[in-house]
Amino acid sequence: MTDIRRFKAIFEGLDLAHGTYRIEGSKANGKQAGKAVVVRKPPTDDLWIKHLEGIEPSLGIIPIRADNTCIWGCIDIDQYPLDHFGLVQKVRKLELPLVVCRSKSGGAHVFLFVKEPMPAGNMQRYLKAAAAVLGEAGREIFPKQSEILVERGDTGNFLNLPYFGRDQTLRYAIKDDGTAATLEEFYAIHEQWVQSPDVAPPEEPTKAEHPIKDGPPCLQVICSQGVPEGTRNNALFNIAVYLKKSHESDWQDKLVEHNIKYVAPPLPNTELQTIIRQMGKKDYKYKCKDAPINSFCNPGLCRTRRYGVGADGPDAPAMSSLSKYNTEPPLWFLDINGKRIELDTESLFNQPAFQKACLEKLNVLPPTLKKPDWEQLLNQLLREMVETEQIVEAPEDVGITGRFNDLVEEFAAHMQQAMHRDEILMGRPWVNENEGKVYFRLKDLEAHLVRQNFKSLNGAKAVQRLRELGGEPLSIFIKGRTVRCWKMPAFEKQDAPFETPEQQKGSPF
Repeated sequence: MTDIRRFKAIFEGLDLAHGTYRIEGSKANGKQAGKAVVVRKPPTDDLWIKHLEGIEPSLGIIPIRADNTCIWGCIDIDQYPLDHFGLVQKVRKLELPLVVCRSKSGGAHVFLFVKEPMPAGNMQRYLKAAAAVLGEAGREIFPKQSEILVERGDTGNFLNLPYFGRDQTLRYAIKDDGTAATLEEFYAIHEQWVQSPDVAPPEEPTKAEHPIKDGPPCLQVICSQGVPEGTRNNALFNIAVYLKKSHESDWQDKLVEHNIKYVAPPLPNTELQTIIRQMGKKDYKYKCKDAPINSFCNPGLCRTRRYGVGADGPDAPAMSSLSKYNTEPPLWFLDINGKRIELDTESLFNQPAFQKACLEKLNVLPPTLKKPDWEQLLNQLLREMVETEQIVEAPEDVGITGRFNDLVEEFAAHMQQAMHRDEILMGRPWVNENEGKVYFRLKDLEAHLVRQNFKSLNGAKAVQRLRELGGEPLSIFIKGRTVRCWKMPAFEKQDAPFETPEQQKGSPF
């Protein structure tokens, strides 16, 4: 039998769900196409064994655990073809403790492993910073969430694991000499680079007097590595934006110095003067979406800098990892500035309702976007959700109907019950053992729903749900008067006592 203990220990993740992936072909860009499925069951040992033995479907693990920690994370470089050896060399040159693996489509999964669990938010910050200094900013980061709402059915996103088929795989780690590592060699690589959970994220290059002090990390990195020809105009434009903020009186002279020191070869003086004249007309913002700085963007860190993007005022919140859970009605989960939030359809569709939800749940008020910009943002999130198949059939008890059914059962079977039919007037449900039916007043059930802060179904919809549970309204005669009640099949009772741990001797309790 395949020994999975070491492999399983390295890639341990959420124990409530897992992912599977079955290859069905390939796309025009070289990326393999297939069926990705989130399975709301623990990843069994048999699934780990079949993965290493190469038996379809392959196994995907969700790195974020139920306590919002993780022991591994990954930068997913979705680029084909990719120079894996060149990537490994760059990782080593920058002294990053990362392990590069070939992905199933020929891209790269760049892993950080830690010895003990670390907060998922810290893992994200490290990997985003590492991606930025590698020039791979904007790549997908796993874990995609810094927290998941497991009690509401949220699971997070899974990543396909390497070594599908052990040493016969194309999903292998890349050794420092550029060759493929066997599974046993991967274990040795893991031991070499696994870090403590307090590993500090890479930031700007360390120099006594950095040319972009308190400025955007992207500009610090490209000045350190040298601005390549082909991106010189855009690079100097953004450097000029920084210099106007940090050196108001002599920013033109500073720009000339930066052109000579950090641009290879320097931009001709005529083109440089064009930038200076353009910048002199008004104050510009950084062009974060344009090359070359977009590949080195670290927005979270940049917002903390005195002369970073935060100095330009409020920006749209960073929204990502939209997931839909097909309850009734649907539930939506979205990452906003690294925080996971649950939304209903109205709060996602309607911008004012979305702003209100952010204000109530995150203490953040996003700026109002123009309607076309808002719709474009939502459409992008929805496309990504469909492409990554983050539409999940959630457990029945997550939705409104399931929650209502649970509360009805709680009221009818587990609350204080009437000993006699007359006690229905005291607000208690009464079970007719001979009929196997439970009787209660609708207003008493509604009072229980209010106490449980359940306000999702109005009277007519609640009545319809009771009918679906086999209930029917009727009138019964109690203490000389007619009482409107409901009758429905009785629920099973909890007759056996709950087991409780025995008190230890000497306990003060």
